[in-house]
Amino acid sequence: MKKQMIKISSLLFVMVAMMLSACDDYLDDVPKGQKIPKTWEDYNAFIRNNFSYHFLDPDQLAVLAGDIFKLPSAVTSPSLTRANYYADESVNRIDLMTGNDKNPYFNAYEGLFAWNLIVEDVPDATECTEVQRRQLIAQGRVLRAMHYFYLANFYADQYDEATKDKLSVPLITSASVEAPSPQVTLQTIYEFMLDDLNKAVEDLPVHSESILHPNRALGYGMLARVYLSMGDYDNALKNASLALEQNDQLFNWIDLYEADKERYDDPKNYTSGVAGNPETDNVENYIYCYGSSTSGWTGLNNTSYAISPERAARFEKGDTRLLTHWKSRVSSSGIPYYAGIYALEMNKGGMRSPEMYYIKAECLARKGGEANIREAMELVNKVRKTRILPEFYQDWTAATTKEAVEKIIRDKESEYIQTQVIYCDYRRLNKDPEYARTFPRTIEGKEYILKSDSHLWIMPFPREAVSNPGNGTITQNVEK
Repeated sequence: MKKQMIKISSLLFVMVAMMLSACDDYLDDVPKGQKIPKTWEDYNAFIRNNFSYHFLDPDQLAVLAGDIFKLPSAVTSPSLTRANYYADESVNRIDLMTGNDKNPYFNAYEGLFAWNLIVEDVPDATECTEVQRRQLIAQGRVLRAMHYFYLANFYADQYDEATKDKLSVPLITSASVEAPSPQVTLQTIYEFMLDDLNKAVEDLPVHSESILHPNRALGYGMLARVYLSMGDYDNALKNASLALEQNDQLFNWIDLYEADKERYDDPKNYTSGVAGNPETDNVENYIYCYGSSTSGWTGLNNTSYAISPERAARFEKGDTRLLTHWKSRVSSSGIPYYAGIYALEMNKGGMRSPEMYYIKAECLARKGGEANIREAMELVNKVRKTRILPEFYQDWTAATTKEAVEKIIRDKESEYIQTQVIYCDYRRLNKDPEYARTFPRTIEGKEYILKSDSHLWIMPFPREAVSNPGNGTITQNVEK
């Protein structure tokens, strides 16, 4: 079978080496030159290569949802960013996709090449034990499911009974250049993810060798994430609980705030240094992923991932997730916004334990009953106690399922701002008239609204993907 070869140019390798010099040792193994993998370590190096295969970019999703602020001068020209920022349904976004706009699609499939190679060829790998072989295959399956979940929730409709027979994304299961790439239905892609994850979870290690390698908590966590997206709340509850049995630790953002309180409270100090590293070294991490190749090295960096005053107002008072990441500022042209003051490369594309607290809480709340709703709010409060300053903290309670779910999502959107995690929740809840909502944003005094049923919730495929679809055909899932 013909296999693609690992190809990294000398220039790219130099760039990677420079970036790696500032990172921890577990990011140091990058395949270089041209090589056909044979040994277990050859294949394992694909997972350790953070700079080619782990990019799951949520930026355009965050722009659309109103989680990223842009100065007017940055969105004057027609672009995909401008269309999403203004929730403009009139423009043809396909025609506007240029440069980095195409990265979410092509980067994800580049990662899928690596994970397919592992699943397909590691059974014949040399210099390893059977346990190592099964573990690496399982890790490849989990990473493959993560990438397909990302793609399906970027370029296809939200899964439900009414949409499950709609087309989703190309399903490629081999690294062969001759592999078919049919565009399958949502039902097929979700069944494929569940099959991969269920086959993998028991072979995953409890403790992985690096933050880039899937562990058993991630296996259960991905099952919970997929089932939640499908509206299968019983199975989502079961797997979120199993994930928390593996790792239920929470990072204390209050301690991080208190350690540098003087700087955070100084209204004129916009420096972005952070003591310690609550990202790569975070006890919550199931797996670490920068998110995008363009955002990973900037952190929030003042205006690059700024938020609007109205978005900042959705945080609770005393919420250290806001206080340690953004600070009120006024641009040179007099426009107020919240500047980023956090330089670290956040875990935007991976998975952390709080997600499981929220999934378990929502699933319990949906079961109804006083005891289930009380337990749901206790789970959310456990997270909040490590985020909200004590002088502002009060336990949340709820009398009904609807009140509980709305409060759970409110805190979850503070935890997962600018990520696909909360974007997927918005899409899922928009299918339910009881929870559907609009997403207004005020820009230069004018209100723009992203409707719950807008076609903008589905991103278009890059034109190049449709015109050069590999060994299949691709139909756009959205008109424009």
